Amino acid sequence: MRFVDSNIIIKAFTDNEDKERCRKVLSQDFVTNTLCLVEAQHAISIIRNNKVYASKCIKALFKGKSKIVSLDKNLLFESIKRVERYNLNIFDLINYSTAMLNSCTEFVSYDNDFNNLEIKRIEP
Repeated sequence: MRFVDSNIIIKAFTDNEDKERCRKVLSQDFVTNTLCLVEAQHAISIIRNNKVYASKCIKALFKGKSKIVSLDKNLLFESIKRVERYNLNIFDLINYSTAMLNSCTEFVSYDNDFNNLEIKRIEP
């Protein structure tokens, strides 16, 4: 299973050279979390200047082949436990912890902060 970062979702729903590759990633089974969805909705609404479009994009992910993990106090606690081990900001740490707790073997992201960790970062 793959974890999909918010930047992949953003690129899948905005005009850019990576759009089709990112859409392909979202057409397969993946794990993400509610934090990524919030980040993506916000960014898409700014890029497209359209909150309704951005909301429709995120709602479409609930119909696809995805597992959406809720950011709750347990996930936050698990993430905070890893602060000393990983040199990641809290947002990235929540995403990486989600991937670890869901046995993801790949972390799909354009963010180089996820390089050289236990879960291999790949780009679409």
